[in-house]
Amino acid sequence: KENTVFYDVPVLTGRCSVCSTTYHGDRERFKHARYDLWNNCYLNSAKYLKVGQSVWVDRIFGQGVINGTYNFHASASAYMQYWNDSALAKGIQFRFSRRHIWQAFVQESIRMVASVNGDELSLPENTNISTVTKLAFQKLGQKGVLPIGLNHSCSACKQPHKADADIVGNDDPAAIVDADENENVPALVGEDAEVSAANTAQARQETQQRREQLDHTMDVDNNLNRKEDVEMIILDGIVMGPTHCSYDGCTEDLKNSRGGAFCWDHERNYGPLCRVKNCNNVKIANTQACQNHQAEWKKYKAEHSRAALGGVRRRLQRPDEHVPWQNYAQRAPRRHDNNDDDDEPPPRTHFFGPSRYYCVETICAPCGVVIAWTKFDKSESPTNILQFISDVYPHEQTRPAYICIDKACRVLRTAITHEERWGHLLETSRFIVDSYHYINHRVSDYLCRKFCNPAPLDGSAPNLVKTVVDKFGNRALARAFNTIACEQLNAWLGGFESILKRMTPGNFDWFLHVILLYHTIQVIQKQERKQLLVQLDEEEEMDEEEKNETVQHWRN
Repeated sequence: KENTVFYDVPVLTGRCSVCSTTYHGDRERFKHARYDLWNNCYLNSAKYLKVGQSVWVDRIFGQGVINGTYNFHASASAYMQYWNDSALAKGIQFRFSRRHIWQAFVQESIRMVASVNGDELSLPENTNISTVTKLAFQKLGQKGVLPIGLNHSCSACKQPHKADADIVGNDDPAAIVDADENENVPALVGEDAEVSAANTAQARQETQQRREQLDHTMDVDNNLNRKEDVEMIILDGIVMGPTHCSYDGCTEDLKNSRGGAFCWDHERNYGPLCRVKNCNNVKIANTQACQNHQAEWKKYKAEHSRAALGGVRRRLQRPDEHVPWQNYAQRAPRRHDNNDDDDEPPPRTHFFGPSRYYCVETICAPCGVVIAWTKFDKSESPTNILQFISDVYPHEQTRPAYICIDKACRVLRTAITHEERWGHLLETSRFIVDSYHYINHRVSDYLCRKFCNPAPLDGSAPNLVKTVVDKFGNRALARAFNTIACEQLNAWLGGFESILKRMTPGNFDWFLHVILLYHTIQVIQKQERKQLLVQLDEEEEMDEEEKNETVQHWRN
């Protein structure tokens, strides 16, 4: 709307006669203080951005690209088509290319992230756009941690610490809010059933005392030595990621992102050799296998051809349909859901195609603010999760009281088994699962049943529940935190999968970091607007009360 295109516009450049620094409309070109190299500083205060050889846009256009990408899950090509079609309807003949839109996204996002971090980005001169995103994430991305989210605090993220429960809703320690208020909790079945029954009987006696005196709190809460407010974070993963070198243990970028399987070093090392693992024969021309392994190569080509893509789509769209002409390959259990504590996939037998990062793991607050994210290469294993938490919260003073993960019982089991490595996390934080997981798992897993209840009704963890008043005026218990915030985030984030899966790792990291940061800014701004409306309503009520008091005083 109201776009204006100017042609043959002179672009002025200034130059310092002392230090030879060159001043452009969107950057400064200066010589490095120690090395005889020229760098470009991307100015956060720039009013115009260069997005092509002779194409400049203003910051409103750049902000529009990020806003459109965020709100409509639009790729650079989709936004290009949208703008060009809209401009044509207005009689504007100028056309943007996909490269112009991607350049606008990168240039505008660099300023946005740098401004939030209180920094400016400087890179070597003539750095190509693919390297710009990689270096920008290295210098501004802070390894996926979002300081604006890490330092965020609101009433949905923190609750005042309570030593005692206000209400006891059920004597059973495995009872959960919104599910077991007036229900009998099913007993544990399996080898630990007797131990669980004995613990439940003892816990019921303690709950009866708590109901009468409300002066007994859960040991784990007392031992946490918490601050005044109690915090929670939620972790969850979404299965998507970019491709990388297929060689075992290597996550370097591919030499050829369209059809390649190795990084530069391993491509050079393998050279003409067969890509089947541990085979030293020379591969046949126009294939990736030797004579002995042509059958494996042909099978791989058939499974990854365009002709097979239609069948894959049909299987995804109709998972319950079984027709005789479809080839249903036997696949290993999904690494996201299996019961192996290591979650490591079976080793590769060949290097015909690239490897792909398994998932993106995110940490967010119960209000939806994103705190950090990272990529897991092979699996969402408990050790990867524990390491991620340790990296984001290296100091015990900053760790939250509760960490909610959909597989928290497995993470807890790993932390206990390897206490010498992960015991420091157990000293400060308690691992809990989401409600759906707990209801389905408490009847079969003793550890989950005993330690991972996200909202117990028996008053043993008063900081996980809060007292509310229902529509009938009765007091009731409710969850103190939103434990599915991360799942909600990933459901929205999945809309970008079709864009992200085609990106190189450098573009993937930068794009995802920008989108999550922009999302966090939007969530915080919505909270501030909501809080402002509440304050205005309170002020209006106070003014109305003062007015009524004044009128009453005048009448008297």
